[in-house]
Amino acid sequence: MSEGQWNKESWDTFKKWMQDSLSFGAPQDDFRWVTEYVDGILKEALAAPERQQEKVSGKAPRSSGVGKPLSYELFQTHRHIIVRFVVPERIKPRQLRVYAAVQRLRIEGLPNGAKQTVALPALVYSDTARALFKDGVLQVKLMKRPSNERFEEVFIRFE
Repeated sequence: MSEGQWNKESWDTFKKWMQDSLSFGAPQDDFRWVTEYVDGILKEALAAPERQQEKVSGKAPRSSGVGKPLSYELFQTHRHIIVRFVVPERIKPRQLRVYAAVQRLRIEGLPNGAKQTVALPALVYSDTARALFKDGVLQVKLMKRPSNERFEEVFIRFE
């Protein structure tokens, strides 16, 4: 037999070797475990966007009782991240303080000295943050940092 040609005997040998090597204890003709594994991975992957959406929307509990975080919604545009907090009437808005970091936003001045931190979905320029309180809503707008990373060449030293 010339190189590159397969016959029934060599295929059977290869098939047996693969089944023996990759069966992981499953019967040789029972590959249901593969189907179950793939189904599990697909279910997990399909559920991931829903979990990601929950993280991005960042909706906290609607009632903001003592020690509970403010409810908020998070939006993204191409250039900005906007976070809108619903501030209940019992909280004095002039006592609130907003702090921005490159990937987080923090609200201080909540009842009982509580603080609330919100993870941002992208890096931002924290010094561009602007906050506006109007009609019971505190809106914070931050400019995103560009996502394109700049690579610098690392020279290789040869000895």
